[in-house]
Amino acid sequence: MKFTRLGSVVAAAAAALALAGCSSSSQAPEGDTAAPLRVAFASDLDPADIADYLGAQKAGAEITALNEDSAVIAGLQNGNFDIGNMDGASAIKAAQSGIDVKIVYVSQVIPEFVLVSQSQYKTVSDLAGARVAYHGPGSPTETLPRELARQAGPDLENQINWSVLPESPNRAAAMLGKQIDATALEFGDVLTLQGNGEFTVLGDWSDLKGESASAFNTVWVTSGKFLEGNRDRVADFLTDVQSAYDEFYQDEAAWTAAVKEQLPDVRDDFLPQIYQYYNEASFYPKAGTAPLTAESWSSMDTFFQSLGEYNQPADPSMVDFDMITEVSGAK
Repeated sequence: MKFTRLGSVVAAAAAALALAGCSSSSQAPEGDTAAPLRVAFASDLDPADIADYLGAQKAGAEITALNEDSAVIAGLQNGNFDIGNMDGASAIKAAQSGIDVKIVYVSQVIPEFVLVSQSQYKTVSDLAGARVAYHGPGSPTETLPRELARQAGPDLENQINWSVLPESPNRAAAMLGKQIDATALEFGDVLTLQGNGEFTVLGDWSDLKGESASAFNTVWVTSGKFLEGNRDRVADFLTDVQSAYDEFYQDEAAWTAAVKEQLPDVRDDFLPQIYQYYNEASFYPKAGTAPLTAESWSSMDTFFQSLGEYNQPADPSMVDFDMITEVSGAK
């Protein structure tokens, strides 16, 4: 099965406009178990999303990629979609603006960014005086190197020459041209970079400690109204999703085959390394452990506020912790 995708920003924008004009009456009748759940992804398909998409496919859902968090939120509110997959901080900000949105599970536990440097830098501590670029203020590409620097030494962050350089390809090109000394890139981009020269991986999100380690990446969301009338359907969907995560950890060959089918442009020789990175980083929730608890929510909230993601505490009532515990099988 090929997944349905809207593959451009223009298409996503058009979809968002269409959603804004739709009535909530288009939502499937509550309790109608015959109709497949309609699932919207905020991002187009890449290797990090394969396990998420396979879980949705296993649940028999209709899948659409919209490329924008705002389009997912609009679709949930207007009844065009039943469940969404989107950035966690964006879901919190939507709820703080008064939108009816509930986090029902975590999909990708940590952001997929890796700090990579020129070959002469062997550890984060070596970055004193180095030129380090990131996508923009408050982005994970800024957070990761700053947090690793703070962990490495109390004064290191102030000894680094920070700069903004939007878009991963631009930063990768700057690395190749030795215009910058280090930056955070998605893992596949790191492999591409290393294929063109000698570069050192200095760390990723799994190396962070304290409150920053509690920051999740993407989440599964629905509206509170839909959840109230379809709780069992949502639980069944998420159970299939968790089983896809379990299969990811158990069967590299199946994951590799899915990536090759859905993303034929990804280099085959990169796939074992990408799989190993996701596996060792525990990128997806693992059965038996709740990927989000009231305690980790509090730590995450403190961290996101310190980054300026939002300014007021995130209300834990927007999270269905009972659903998360049930689906994960946590004791």
